[in-house]
Amino acid sequence: MNINRTIFTLGLASALLQMPAPMFAQGSGTSTNPLLQKSSLPFGAPDFSRIHESDYLPAIEAAIKVQRANIQKIVDNKKKPTFANTILAYEESGVLLDRVSSVFFGLTSAHKTPVIADTEKKVMPLLTALDNEISFNQPLFARIKYVYDNEYAKLKGEDKRLTEEIYKGFVRSGALLSANDMNRMKQINSRISELQQQWGNILPEATNNAVVWVDSKEQLAGLSDADIAQCKKDAESRGSKAPYCVVIINTTQQPILASLQNRELRRKVYMASIHRADATNPKFNTFPIVTEIAKLRAEKAKIMGYNTYADYSLEKTMA
Repeated sequence: MNINRTIFTLGLASALLQMPAPMFAQGSGTSTNPLLQKSSLPFGAPDFSRIHESDYLPAIEAAIKVQRANIQKIVDNKKKPTFANTILAYEESGVLLDRVSSVFFGLTSAHKTPVIADTEKKVMPLLTALDNEISFNQPLFARIKYVYDNEYAKLKGEDKRLTEEIYKGFVRSGALLSANDMNRMKQINSRISELQQQWGNILPEATNNAVVWVDSKEQLAGLSDADIAQCKKDAESRGSKAPYCVVIINTTQQPILASLQNRELRRKVYMASIHRADATNPKFNTFPIVTEIAKLRAEKAKIMGYNTYADYSLEKTMA
């Protein structure tokens, strides 16, 4: 699985989502897992009424095995590389993993329970290892490069675009690097993934901790009765250290600031928001993580021949 790889047409995506379950779960040994079965909902949407938190890890592990096996089939193919047996086969190799991981990471962003957080901690190294394994698979890249060098000019439409994107994606990942640089890139990728996970775990904890306690209803002047009631409910659910509290949400600018009339309370809310994950509270300090990520990204860009990570990152971005 390439974590950043996308399917290029909605038609293809829809068709893949509607594939019968055996095509996804073949050889996985976990065919009863609802994440590996065809959904009965419109457009193949995940049926969360049947999915349990314990289903995600085995589903992702099974999907990784499926993609790894599909990649090996491409590499072991003795026939001359073609668009069908190499490019399209690669694009379809990770359909199951793309689908399952999309559901899972959507959940980690919206509802990261302790079980989901623990699963994410176990899943990220597996996905990063697979990403490195595929990105630096030289026999696989040799077949992709052969198709790009010999068939690209003859291809048309989506086939041509897909071939170009896959080839350039491998090159951007470091497929043309020396063996030493490849090994260093693997180390960098793994460490960045680990740091990003640490950051993702700290931020929601820091946000939940950044509560502003309010002693009286008068301090909440400007808020609606419903908002005041919510502040009271939030305080009760957090131990009632004061009659009311303002909960910080995951943006720098808190919407509640537009309504609060108390200047000092507005200041407290704003300061709690912008300082939630810095050295103000050492327990939630993300500065060392951000600094190390920036240094690793700079090194990655230099290995890839770019002056800065911004040059590397923005190469495929339209300003």
